[in-house]
Amino acid sequence: MSFKKNLKEYFTFTKGESQGILVLLVFLGIVIIINSSSEYFTKQPTYDFSKYKKLFSEFNSDTLNNKAYSHLLKYDTLNLFRFNPNNLNKKEAKQLGLSEYQYQMIQNYLASGRYFKYKSDLSKIYSIHNEQFMLLRTYIDLPEKKNKDDSEYNVKKKTLGQKIKINYSNFDPNILDDFGWKELGFSEKQIASIRKYINNGGKFYKKEDLKKLYVINEEKYSELEPYIIINNKNEISKNAQNKVKKKVDINNLSADEMKKYGRFWQYNAERIVKYRNLLGGYYKKEQLLEVYGIKKEYYDKVADDIIIDKSKLEKININFAEISELVRHPYISYQDAKKIIEYRNKNERFY
Repeated sequence: MSFKKNLKEYFTFTKGESQGILVLLVFLGIVIIINSSSEYFTKQPTYDFSKYKKLFSEFNSDTLNNKAYSHLLKYDTLNLFRFNPNNLNKKEAKQLGLSEYQYQMIQNYLASGRYFKYKSDLSKIYSIHNEQFMLLRTYIDLPEKKNKDDSEYNVKKKTLGQKIKINYSNFDPNILDDFGWKELGFSEKQIASIRKYINNGGKFYKKEDLKKLYVINEEKYSELEPYIIINNKNEISKNAQNKVKKKVDINNLSADEMKKYGRFWQYNAERIVKYRNLLGGYYKKEQLLEVYGIKKEYYDKVADDIIIDKSKLEKININFAEISELVRHPYISYQDAKKIIEYRNKNERFY
């Protein structure tokens, strides 16, 4: 049988088959029409989701607070209390769950001449996480919104004026150390300015010479004047001068200040300060040999002149530090940092 005849036979139906197909098509058409128009004949139920939205919002809020709290519980020193970030000291910062790195960022912010005026200003500090800020926000002793009658000057005077406890006693400004200036109520930034003046050859021959310093105004000078004692019109012995100039504090001096102590420091000061920033401070003078370009033969010539202020060391709190903070340290590789984070996540904290 030819292909044409096969095809014709395949599509040829009897009368009964044709009627059956027609009935089936009519039935399918009715089903389609009913299905597509059913929404016009039935009333759709309505639901009130407002109650659930409220519960969901409360759940999110509680979850955030619980997350923040559990995040900060990594600190064994956690003790929340009202605080002003403009007056915060290192011990208080640790109790609030702030790492030393975060505390240093706050101090850098203040040293730049700025200050915290509103609660939200603290969230601008790099490395302070949102969950951490949300928990601390309740305890920040600053307004939420600007007060119209509170000028910027008054706020700054109020917040910064309480930072330093003043303890007046007799002093010679030519030989007073940094701790002594701090006892007299000067900030680290002001002390750095005074130290720069003295290191550049500035001397005080009489009490009034203190007015040369822009950090000492008339009001401050009048408070200091009764306690100023200048021996022999500032005729300091040459031996005393040499002793002051000879000692190099590699944890406090800037690169420019180091360069005044001789050729070794002129060549290496910039690298020494850069490496110090990565370490968080030198804890022994032999670490200078780790600085690129410093040879032992030259180091040995100045080793006896080096002193280290270990109070300036900036430690990393491994219970809170991010991996980016850990790998900045020269002694911690990326793999070591990952292991620290993995162990902390698994065991919640280091003890």
